[in-house]
Amino acid sequence: MSGYKKAVVFGGNGMIGAKVVTRLKEAGLEVIAASRRTHVDITTGRGLVEILQGADVVVDASDVPSFDPETLKTFFRAAGEHIYAAELAAGVKHHVTLSIVGVDSVRGNPYFDAKLGQEEMARASGVPFTLARATQFFEFLPTIAAGFTKGATTGLPDALFRPIAADDVATALAAIALAPPVNAAVSIAGLEAASFERWFKRFFDLVQDPRQAETDPAATYFGARLQPCSIVPAAPDYIGAMCLEHWVTSPSARMALSDDRHAHATAQINKQIQ
Repeated sequence: MSGYKKAVVFGGNGMIGAKVVTRLKEAGLEVIAASRRTHVDITTGRGLVEILQGADVVVDASDVPSFDPETLKTFFRAAGEHIYAAELAAGVKHHVTLSIVGVDSVRGNPYFDAKLGQEEMARASGVPFTLARATQFFEFLPTIAAGFTKGATTGLPDALFRPIAADDVATALAAIALAPPVNAAVSIAGLEAASFERWFKRFFDLVQDPRQAETDPAATYFGARLQPCSIVPAAPDYIGAMCLEHWVTSPSARMALSDDRHAHATAQINKQIQ
């Protein structure tokens, strides 16, 4: 047991953050779910001093509210400046940042670039930290498919893909938060790696989607050229337990498959990089 007593989760009402809140409460911590819903604004600093008082560990699962280039440039930097100043003043013992596998090597994807900047701020903050880099979530498969579909064909990058359920990411994040800071990056990944084409053929078959998935050698990953192993870790530190077949029957899958917000966000990215 870590000895931590109080945790704050930024983005604590979001898809990952809410699950992390539950798991940390189950571990016996006092947990505050911090977001604009609870009158905490990490980009202005509003409410940070109050909620961080007495906090031992912070999990930052917040996400950018818009994918336009200017917001991507400024959101994580503004948030980091306020968060780390408040954490240093409060004596926070461990800061965990939810990040993405590949941010340190994949260039040209605006979101990855912004997340790399967020990581760099954590490293320079003076607060003990762990960077938790996860592979893409099953919950984003509809979004990714939308971004690569033209007509009835989904043309995908020629690279490996290793998605994971949001539930498993949250479980890993809670475990990372309860452990001592490593002041480095750790990786979280799904059970298996396979080509994008294989994953999306399998996904479309399971959800009875008529689209055809195929490899397109010219396809980028939302602006970034991928090498075969660009977004899969060589040796994950945490591996999820849920397979795709199990996930598609879950409430989280039903929500993802019926919600077009992520597809809309993907369309915004595509417009910016075309």
